[in-house]
Amino acid sequence: IGAGALVQGQLLQGHSHPEMGHILVRPHPEDPYQGRCPYHGDCLEGLAAGPAIEGRWGQKGIELVDRNEVWELEGYYIAQALMQYILILSPKKIILGGGVMNQKQVFPSIYKHLKEFLRDYVSLPMLSEYIVSPGLGNDAGITGALLLAHQAID
Repeated sequence: IGAGALVQGQLLQGHSHPEMGHILVRPHPEDPYQGRCPYHGDCLEGLAAGPAIEGRWGQKGIELVDRNEVWELEGYYIAQALMQYILILSPKKIILGGGVMNQKQVFPSIYKHLKEFLRDYVSLPMLSEYIVSPGLGNDAGITGALLLAHQAID
């Protein structure tokens, strides 16, 4: 789960590139999986990325479409990360892409868990309009990279 942030149309850059996918999240009380990240084990990526799904369930996410417990657990971990991003960055919109996010059934779980975690601490727009998949689908990453390259040479 890689993630970046745009601030006024520019990629957020500090002493390194942002690695928002490696934040620590609380393990679900009923999840015995130790995580798959080679650096942190149970960071967000280690618990919720595609390889973690396969490591935990023994199958790729695409083969687990009808298993609600898979997407409930994914929503639990992703919502924790989004809570942190919302409280730290206060973004206008959150766009979630990538392989796991191609599974549209995960979004209701994310919304449900995020509401539970935030407990109305901040006021947000309707979650289904605030947290969305990329309008360009799987071409969003390459399109964004091309736009950034174009900006760099202008």
